[in-house]
Amino acid sequence: MSGTPPVRVRFAPSPTGWLHVGGARTAYFNWLFARKHGGALVLRIEDTDVVRSDEASERAVLDELRWLGLGWDEGPDTGGAHGPYRQSERLAIYGEHAGRLLANGRAYRCFCTDAELQARRAAAHAAGRPPHYDGRCRGLAPTEATARAAAGEPHSVRFAVEPRDWTLHDAVRAEVTFPAGMVGDFVLLRSSGLPTYNFACAVDDHGMAISHVIRAEEHLANTPRQLMLMDAFGWGPPRYAHVPLILNPDRSKMSKREGGGHPAQPDPVAVGDWRRAGIVAQALLAHLALLGFHPGDEREVLTRAELLEAFSLERVGRSGSVFDRAKLMWMNAHWLHHADGATLTAWAAAAGPDAPEFLPAAARRWPAARLARVLETLRGNLATLADLPGELAPFLDEPLAPEPAAAAALATADATRVCAAAAGAFGALADWSAEGVKSAVRSLAPALGLEGRSVYLPIRAALTGRTHGPELPLLAELLGRERCVARLERAAGRAAAR
Repeated sequence: MSGTPPVRVRFAPSPTGWLHVGGARTAYFNWLFARKHGGALVLRIEDTDVVRSDEASERAVLDELRWLGLGWDEGPDTGGAHGPYRQSERLAIYGEHAGRLLANGRAYRCFCTDAELQARRAAAHAAGRPPHYDGRCRGLAPTEATARAAAGEPHSVRFAVEPRDWTLHDAVRAEVTFPAGMVGDFVLLRSSGLPTYNFACAVDDHGMAISHVIRAEEHLANTPRQLMLMDAFGWGPPRYAHVPLILNPDRSKMSKREGGGHPAQPDPVAVGDWRRAGIVAQALLAHLALLGFHPGDEREVLTRAELLEAFSLERVGRSGSVFDRAKLMWMNAHWLHHADGATLTAWAAAAGPDAPEFLPAAARRWPAARLARVLETLRGNLATLADLPGELAPFLDEPLAPEPAAAAALATADATRVCAAAAGAFGALADWSAEGVKSAVRSLAPALGLEGRSVYLPIRAALTGRTHGPELPLLAELLGRERCVARLERAAGRAAAR
């Protein structure tokens, strides 16, 4: 529609640790909304918590977002017309805006000490009153407050809250009213000069021309303060959408600080932990997207393109959704089973600098075409990328360590005859191919007077150390004639020596 401002959304992590799966879902919803409407995604780093913020955490969060494929249009590393994009680099902007509110009487200087404030809060709690600031500095004459500040007396800057209701028209939660008295006069700038969350957030959302704020429902309680600030500056607020929380199995909040220590929270909550466990980004995002969002039909696995087509804020629910490990593992296996070899290679290589190597060193030296073909052969056995070293072991030159069932198959009375006959038949093949191997194995059963399983099982056990896996003829073709014959002869020799 003509005159409608462009869609601009933001994801604003605090670099105080790793990226939580809930944060990843919020980032994904913002990414989907921006791309759906041809808008921009802004990455803003909220790093004014100087004690807990650090550069390493910022790098880690950005790395996880890139791994998820959630690129941004403006941010600390890409620049843009609305920077800086780190709050620690915007302190002068916050100071200037606090000055405007002081000048028009919508804010005032507060000289109360932390000890005094704590004592008054305790007294309010004891008396059953809301622990709001009691407003004693609000009545100071501006000249006195200015003189005390000029003399170097420590002080904060507080917002003068008006006694009125505030109504939010939320894209997910519909109309939400915050009654008068719910919020007391709150701090904008601390005595250190650093801004509080709500002040910096309101100033930045306006300064970065954010049209829609899509965030977790735990931020709903922050919204009235931000609406008050927008109104005090004469700004129209962005459209808000507060999405439901991700929950533990007992429907408690999936907390970042609890990590995996909560009795009902045995699963990792860090994106990096799932990444290192061999979950692929596509599966993790597909699972997270359906926690709180319904695509309008019964599909359980959606590609990014399908989610992009289906996504709308109107389809985001209000109730929290339980993180389902079993469903995530099922989705991950689905993605692995349907990926081509080149994609599997890329996924395995993208595990991250602190992740285990999913591809053994010997496999990484293979020609790309061979590696891709082997991975396509094995993909049906993969639940996570962490299964790759075990599944690739038969294709490497290290001695096989047979599983118990495979060792039992090689210990039967017929194993010696089967492995010896297969070694001879494989060595005599004119054409080394899956079809040639299939024909040779089929001919062994009648020649040895055995049923098919009694032939296939020892051969597979000798070649792979397992009793299950990809189709035996294709497996043998990829292993190569020399390796197959050598393993069969070795198995026959071990069986004969018993």
